[in-house]
Amino acid sequence: MPAILRENLDNRIKDASKVLGVDKKELIERAVAFYLDSVQKTMELKEELEVWDMLSNEVLGLSEKSISRKM
Repeated sequence: MPAILRENLDNRIKDASKVLGVDKKELIERAVAFYLDSVQKTMELKEELEVWDMLSNEVLGLSEKSISRKM
């Protein structure tokens, strides 16, 4: 996996891999997998919130029409 990392980030990865006892490539793969999982969960939450927003708008729209008819 060729990648160009900024020197300070590369040094942090080297240090962490030594402390954790895993090689650099494995550490990067784990970090990317963790990040992508987090991004996916954030996207799923955003989609769910959009659905709830649409549903609440529909309910509020119906409520406003019902109130207008009663007056």
